[in-house]
Amino acid sequence: APGQVEPVVPRAKVAPLSPQRFALQLTIGQDTYDKLQYAQALLSHQISAGEMAAVLDRALDALIHQLEKRKFAATSRPHPSLRRSTVGKRHIPADVKRTVWERDGGQCTFVGAAGQRCPARTLLEFDHMDPVARGGQATVEKMRLRCRGHNQYGAECTFGAGFMSDQRQLARRTAAERRAQVAAQQSREAGARAKAAAEQAKERDVVPWLRRLGFRPDEVRHAAARCDTIPDAPLEERVRVALSYLHRSRAVRSLGPAP
Repeated sequence: APGQVEPVVPRAKVAPLSPQRFALQLTIGQDTYDKLQYAQALLSHQISAGEMAAVLDRALDALIHQLEKRKFAATSRPHPSLRRSTVGKRHIPADVKRTVWERDGGQCTFVGAAGQRCPARTLLEFDHMDPVARGGQATVEKMRLRCRGHNQYGAECTFGAGFMSDQRQLARRTAAERRAQVAAQQSREAGARAKAAAEQAKERDVVPWLRRLGFRPDEVRHAAARCDTIPDAPLEERVRVALSYLHRSRAVRSLGPAP
């Protein structure tokens, strides 16, 4: 029998209806639908039921505000940065980001030979006019917006295509190694947590019973460790093994050292 074929989700369509009016048609999943319904319920005192366009407009306002704050430190109460630009540092102060973004209009500033400015407004990056490697400073006058392609093109013009290709490969290898190290560390930590949880669970089921019988904490700890050989045994069997070990241990101590 043929395998199950995943349904093809149609792409979103935007069609103009009249000046400044558009029709939006798209397919959404259950989670997105639930979020939309919940947002509509929260806005029910401000937006009438069925006005999905108004709910979407509010949602985009909130998202744009969050992204602008993350991308170029947008704020309604800007404060001058107290930290001065340092040669060789890649840090860009928040007030510099805000000013450069507003000055460049959120658009790539690259101008081609024909005098046409790049229209890109996506994948924008803050570019140092003077490379950081050569002492460039993160000031408003020395920063500009460039799309990723033109930012890389400028770096290749300065340092050479071969050098930048090697740097990109090095960056990819470094990022891959860092991800592998993080994943390995997370795996070790998860294993340690699982082991600790298992040990705690084992001790919780045997230890209270042994302590109630009057055994010392060190005796109980050693006895509980003997139950590691039977991790899947029921509690009664684990307690029996622990008691057998404790009785043998006390009997050996009562006999004293061999003559």
